[in-house]
Amino acid sequence: MKNDDILQFKLNDIYYYLNEQILILCIFEEIHVAKVQFVDSGKERIIDISGITKVLVSDVLIPINLLGGEER
Repeated sequence: MKNDDILQFKLNDIYYYLNEQILILCIFEEIHVAKVQFVDSGKERIIDISGITKVLVSDVLIPINLLGGEER
């Protein structure tokens, strides 16, 4: 993602991070991260802006059980 693309994000709009809906609370352009709230859980996290999309991207996800792990 180019630096110009960061400006396309609007605060308090719904986006996707992997397969989860998020709400962008604050953008830190200098370090290319955003503070977000996950819609389903209500948890707030700091994430890399590169992983934020406007639409759900499910074709690049690998279920954890295929890697030998367990889902929580």
